[in-house]
Amino acid sequence: MNTEALEYFIKVYEEKSVTAAAKELYITPQGVSKTIKQLELELEAELFFRGPRGMEATEAGELLHARAKHIRYLMKDIKKEISVISGRKGVLNLIVTYSATAYFPVDFLYQFSQAHNDIQIKIREVPDESPTGKVFQDEADVGLVMGHNDFENCEHEQVTYGEVVLVVNKQHKLANRDEISIHELTDKSFVLKTTAKGHDHIFVEECLNQGFTPNIVHEFGNIISAHRLVEINNFVAVSVDFVEESLQNPQLKIVKLKEKLPQNIYLVTRKRGFQSEAVSLFQHYIKNF
Repeated sequence: MNTEALEYFIKVYEEKSVTAAAKELYITPQGVSKTIKQLELELEAELFFRGPRGMEATEAGELLHARAKHIRYLMKDIKKEISVISGRKGVLNLIVTYSATAYFPVDFLYQFSQAHNDIQIKIREVPDESPTGKVFQDEADVGLVMGHNDFENCEHEQVTYGEVVLVVNKQHKLANRDEISIHELTDKSFVLKTTAKGHDHIFVEECLNQGFTPNIVHEFGNIISAHRLVEINNFVAVSVDFVEESLQNPQLKIVKLKEKLPQNIYLVTRKRGFQSEAVSLFQHYIKNF
């Protein structure tokens, strides 16, 4: 068994098709099939069966997939560690969600490479509502994200606390309030951040818990769009305290909720038998912020 064979196996598992995997790997389907067959002979177990949705993993296949992904991560870490030992510049790949950059500005994140000039940091910003877990598994060594439930085989640590707040223009009737309870908002029209498919916003969940469905007139991806709707149309925006504090729009008023709805930032890393030096240094860098 070698790492190339494991990569072929992982691709077939993900694509559920030998042909699709072959296209992704730029080899022939016959080459992929031969490699999978050799793996099955070596492991003395069938790894796939043909199901209604294509190539489905057997129980042995599921086990190999979990282990194969772990081996792939370990090999990447070993290469990075060796590059540092050899004096070559290491690379740390960071995934950061948009809202997290309100608390951890990208200029601060890039300064990590100045503090550790043997490590180059590469940052990819992704929307809060994107399937961050999959992006993280495919591309990143570490993540700064809002929420952590999408991440498999990962460790997470809360690095800052945030909470849901409301934002109104200064002519709105709520502008004379510093704090309000959700049950007082049954007649308001809201704009709130788009959530991932199949997930409700925590604010909507709390409204439902209190016996009413909030009137959502718009779901935004960009907080600037929400602010414009608040300023022009007298809507109420559902936002996050540290996001609003970073923007400091003088035309708007922040109103806190009596019900504290958390919107925290988490530092996410993969579960491994050991942690790379670059990741450990970055964890220390963030905790000291």
